[in-house]
Amino acid sequence: MLKTLRPLLLTLFFLQFASSQTTFNKPSEAYDSSRRPLTEWESAVESRTMPATPTPPEEEVRQRFGQLCPLFSIQNESGEELYWLAKLCEGDHEKALAAIALYLSGSELTHAADARWLLATQQMRKTGNWESSWPTIKLIAQQSPVEEWFWRYRVAIDDESDDNPKESLEWSKELYTILLARSKSDDPQLAPISLFYALIAGSDLVHRYHLSADEPDAAKVLAEMNGLAQTLPDKVRGWPAELRWANLEMQPAPAIPVMEILGKKSSASLVQPGRVEVISFFFLACVPCRAELPALDDLQKRYGTQELLVADVTTMKANDSSSEPDLEHSLEVLRAKSAPDISMVITSDETPSTYGIAQFPVAAIVDKRGRVRYIGRTIDFENDDSAGKLVHQLIEE
Repeated sequence: MLKTLRPLLLTLFFLQFASSQTTFNKPSEAYDSSRRPLTEWESAVESRTMPATPTPPEEEVRQRFGQLCPLFSIQNESGEELYWLAKLCEGDHEKALAAIALYLSGSELTHAADARWLLATQQMRKTGNWESSWPTIKLIAQQSPVEEWFWRYRVAIDDESDDNPKESLEWSKELYTILLARSKSDDPQLAPISLFYALIAGSDLVHRYHLSADEPDAAKVLAEMNGLAQTLPDKVRGWPAELRWANLEMQPAPAIPVMEILGKKSSASLVQPGRVEVISFFFLACVPCRAELPALDDLQKRYGTQELLVADVTTMKANDSSSEPDLEHSLEVLRAKSAPDISMVITSDETPSTYGIAQFPVAAIVDKRGRVRYIGRTIDFENDDSAGKLVHQLIEE
C-alpha cells in the first residue's frame, strides 16, 4: 500500500508546487518562496536550534529557482525586480548577467553591493575564473559599505589560490591596501569603515605570505597591524580573532592538555612533534561543527594515523548550555555515528583562549615541528582547496 501511495503523494506535491507558480506576480515573491527552506535552515542555525536537515538544502532551492526563473522576462521587469530576477535566475548565467547589468544601470540601487557581487559571481561563472571579476570586486571594496560584501571576498581569493597562488597573493595585497586606506579616510563620499576589516584582510595577507615563504613581508605586515591595534581602546584591542591567529602562525602551537580522549590511546598533549595535526575546536550543540565531521573523518582516512592526527577538541565550559548531561558519552555517540576515524578530546577550559578562539568551529593545522601553520574557520579539507593542499604539503615535508 505504501509503495502505491508514494508516487501518488509525490505527484500531488509537484502538481501543487507547479500550480503555485502561477500565483507569483513578481520575481521577488518567487525568490522569497523558493528560498524559504534555506532561510529557515539558516534561522535555526543562528538561534542554535537543530535545523530540519544536517546540511543546508541548497540543491532543493536551486531546483526551485530553475523552475520559476523561466516564468519572468527581463523586458517585463524594472527597478528592484530586476535585482530579484537576477538572483532567481542565478543558474541561467546569461539571463542573470543581463538582468543585473540592467539593474546596476539604474539610479536607485537599494541592493548595490550585493548586486555588484552577483555581477562578479556571474562573470566568474561565464569565464570559469575570477580574473574577469576582480575589477568588479575591487570596485565593491573601494565604494560599498563593507558589511554588505566583506565576508564574501575570500571566496574569490581562495578559489584563485588553488590554481594561481601568486595572483591570489596580489589580490590579497590590493584588498588590504584598499581597506586600510578606507579606514583612515575622511572622504564624505565614502561610507566609513572600521579598522577591524582592514586587520582581517591583513591577517589573510600574512597567511598568504607565509604560504609563499615570504617571511620578511609577512613580518612587516604583521608588525604594521600590531602597531595599529595598539592604537585601539583597551576593550577592543584584542580583536579581531584573525589578528591573534596571524600572530600564532609559524609559532609553536600552544599545548592542548588531554583530560579525556576517545578514539585513541591517551596522551598528555595533542601537539607532538613528528606528525601533522588538524585540530578542530567545537561544542556539541554547534550545527556547523557537526556538519564538518564527515570532512574531518574523510581527511583522517585519506592519510591514515601514521602521518596525520585529526582531532575534534572541546571543553566542559563550551558545553555548559548543552542538554547532554554526560559529555563523554555524548561525544562517543557522535563520533561513532559521524566520524569514527577521528579522535575526540576534552581539554581544559582555558585552552581555546590560547588559540584566540571565542566562536566555533575553528580549525588549526600544526606541522611536524609543532608550529601553527594555519588557524581559521575553514571546514573543507578537500585535495583541491587551500586547507587540503596545505595538509598534503606538510605531510610531504
